[in-house]
Amino acid sequence: MNGVETTSDIVVGIDASADAESALRWACAHAGLTGRRIRAVLARGPGGRPRVVDDISPSVGVDDLERAASQVLHDAVRRARLDGLAVDVVERTVYDSPSDALVEESQDALMLVVGARGLARMRRMFVGSVTARCAQEAAVPVVVVRGPAPPRPDDRPVLVGVDGSEGSLAALRWAAVQAGLRRVPLRVAHCWLSEPPLDPACLPAFDLAAFDLAAFDEAVLEKAARLTLDTALERGLAGRTDAAAPDIAVEAVLVAGSAAHGLIMAAQSAQLLVVGARGRGGFGGLLLGSVGHQVVTHAPCAVAVVR
Repeated sequence: MNGVETTSDIVVGIDASADAESALRWACAHAGLTGRRIRAVLARGPGGRPRVVDDISPSVGVDDLERAASQVLHDAVRRARLDGLAVDVVERTVYDSPSDALVEESQDALMLVVGARGLARMRRMFVGSVTARCAQEAAVPVVVVRGPAPPRPDDRPVLVGVDGSEGSLAALRWAAVQAGLRRVPLRVAHCWLSEPPLDPACLPAFDLAAFDLAAFDEAVLEKAARLTLDTALERGLAGRTDAAAPDIAVEAVLVAGSAAHGLIMAAQSAQLLVVGARGRGGFGGLLLGSVGHQVVTHAPCAVAVVR
């Protein structure tokens, strides 16, 4: 994927949890900016459907469970509409597991939006199963939402982590569109450590053939980090002309520390943190299995994982 919004619906996973309803509200707000349609999806397969579906169903019959699932989904959509956002919402219940249903439904989607935590019996699956599988296998950007709805209007910046990899450049381009839609600053962060990495490939700004571990001090590493950040900005944003991302204020920042900790701390003042699904690895890596996993789990704001 090129990280740029083009077609189709915003798919939202619904499981009757508070975070899922926050995800639906986030998606509705985004749809209000883009004119897109929401596709709210509730999985009702055995072992995956919300407990409330069983609680309100008069029997375990297939028809009764389907009607109960539809009612739970409709109630969630109705509550989200109380925010006054006039957006088009299509409601779908799917007889499948949550992860299978959401990955499949997102195949033709613009993005997939999920809550950070589901209901109690599903919480053990957070990141380790449903969210992680969506972030790793969905062919579109996946946004993980937690906590109550943000203030409106929200003038906090969109934050994106870059490490010079193609994945982080795709995230940068996608983040620029989001900042443009929201008319807020785009904050571009590169995290760096004051010690040489074990893998010289994490220093893309240098000639690896001339790499000399003993010659590297903090000043040299900071210079490499600055060059990586500047190069990412040049490659990721130069020549952008799409209408969805008009002129936006771009703030380029170096963050001292590991990628995960640095981005989580920087996200304290952001409304959305964007990372690439795959990075370079090492100190600058944004690999979902490590840094991505940590920011999805611990960042205080919504997190988007972009391919």
